[in-house]
Amino acid sequence: MPPFTRIPPLLQPYLQLPREDSILLLTSTLGATANWLITRFLCDALSNQDGGDAPGHNVVLASWMREYDFWRQEARKGAGLDLERLKKEGRFAFVDGLSELCLDSNVPQNGGLTSNDTTSGRAGGALVQRTPSSLPLRGPPGRIIPAKGPPQPATQPVSPAKIQSTSASRPTPGHHTLKSLDLAQLKATIASAVSLLPTTTLSDTSVQRKTLIVLDNADLLLALNPTLDPSALTSLILALHSLPSISHILAHVQADSPLLGLSQPPQPLEIAQHNLVVKLGHMSRRILGVRVLDTGVARDVSGVIRVTEQKIGWSDLGLEEDEKNSGESENGKEFLYQVKGDGSVRVFERGAGGEG
Repeated sequence: MPPFTRIPPLLQPYLQLPREDSILLLTSTLGATANWLITRFLCDALSNQDGGDAPGHNVVLASWMREYDFWRQEARKGAGLDLERLKKEGRFAFVDGLSELCLDSNVPQNGGLTSNDTTSGRAGGALVQRTPSSLPLRGPPGRIIPAKGPPQPATQPVSPAKIQSTSASRPTPGHHTLKSLDLAQLKATIASAVSLLPTTTLSDTSVQRKTLIVLDNADLLLALNPTLDPSALTSLILALHSLPSISHILAHVQADSPLLGLSQPPQPLEIAQHNLVVKLGHMSRRILGVRVLDTGVARDVSGVIRVTEQKIGWSDLGLEEDEKNSGESENGKEFLYQVKGDGSVRVFERGAGGEG
């Protein structure tokens, strides 16, 4: 099945990138994730091949909550995209903001001693090497067999740190890793990822291909760095959007009530998250939000998606061609959706039977 057929028809107009260079905002909640929606944005941006009416877009996906393997499997399952092939073709790049910043790479995943092994194998602070002994066997006198035990390792296991240093010395094309919370380093890494993607098509070198940047849960930086000001993060997004080859930025942030609703007294993270979402909302040309049903959980409904179009963007650009739809844009559109086990999504209006 071609990737573009994985996009529900009702969402097709809202997943197509606007003609004008713009910023898009995507919000989600804990019970209604937006992974399926991000992969559909990737599907629309990457499915246009050379020789078509449009050159399509390159995509740089920066994620602070999910590793590359997750997105590779999710894109394959839900959108029919082969991210490995797209990386080799220079259409896609991934910026890992999770592994070096949030995961401890020095902890061995397998092969380490458990607490029981450590306590049972110690005697006076030193590890005791247990060797198989001989046990008597029922039968004729003098008949013995060696006791069975775990096989002894033939070679010393390689430490995870050595494996990590070896893999780090061979950088993977199209894969970049953030190693600092510094926004300057973040901007330089994303700009480097964008610059390495070719901007010309194979069929017509005069056609310039623009780049879509997807920032998945960049709001996590507010929790990782309490001194970070939301204005600095929005300024970074504007700086990235001003790069010559960047046409659109899709920012995905959390919009859960505990984060946006200020408690008494207000907590610093609540204030920062609230300010960031409000600023991004004013900057964005289009806002998409997914949430759970207000009435609770339903067997055949995963959640609600709401789409709102901004008639005038943050830079005061008048979008005259959309004036005829201003009433619908101001009120927004709501749909119900169901994410199935095979990765497909069914989107339908309230009271309708739905469509694939």
